[in-house]
Amino acid sequence: MDSSTLRDLSIVIPAYKEAERIGFTLDQLADFLTTSYKLKGLSIEVIVVAADAGDGTDKIALDKKDKFKHFMLLRPGPKVGKGRDVKVGMLKATGKYILFMDADLATPLHHIETFYDEISSGNDIVIASRGVEKHSTNLLRIGVTAIGNLLYRLLGGLWIDDSQCGFKIFTKEATQLCFSMLQINGWGFDMEILTIAHENKLTIKTIHINDWTPIPNGTFENAIIKNSLVSLKDLFIIFFRRVSNQYKIKSKN
Repeated sequence: MDSSTLRDLSIVIPAYKEAERIGFTLDQLADFLTTSYKLKGLSIEVIVVAADAGDGTDKIALDKKDKFKHFMLLRPGPKVGKGRDVKVGMLKATGKYILFMDADLATPLHHIETFYDEISSGNDIVIASRGVEKHSTNLLRIGVTAIGNLLYRLLGGLWIDDSQCGFKIFTKEATQLCFSMLQINGWGFDMEILTIAHENKLTIKTIHINDWTPIPNGTFENAIIKNSLVSLKDLFIIFFRRVSNQYKIKSKN
């Protein structure tokens, strides 16, 4: 893509079975982008990725398109996993910087400003850390998160407080590198993209989100055990790919 056609910022929202909240989320996002002193002068595109769900998520999202100067609805087909949907949106995005966020607004929208500042100051990737143990009363979720983060540090080779928060921003170049190599389509995709980034020496900055809020029936809340077991399997796949150097971009020299 010609650099002259790049937007300043792309915001990607995976939205599988989000009919109950996608309309509200897009209303809130539109209001925020038009009132934010820092962002309102930027060229921003919003991309909603709605896999087939049959609940009208895609139609509701499309009804909100006129709230944004640049809007795209992507329908990647039957459900495969959140990783696939995020990948489709990230690689289609035209922004110089590309952020993906969950549709449940667990991370308040004002953090977009902070993340934009941090990514434009020279970082390759900026990620949110939730501190789930401080904000959630779900003991199962707290335990699963703590164990998952420890295992990721051991097997993924990267010391990160929280790899799974659905609020991350990438430069265009980091997006292309990480998401073009992404192979995991499910919940473990966050761990894989961060491992790819680390193996290729990209800078990753963590921002602690003190006002993150656990949302009832939120993005990860349903089927915690099932999703965690799938993520554990993904983590061992990531470990194998990492130690066999499958994630490193080979030098042309």
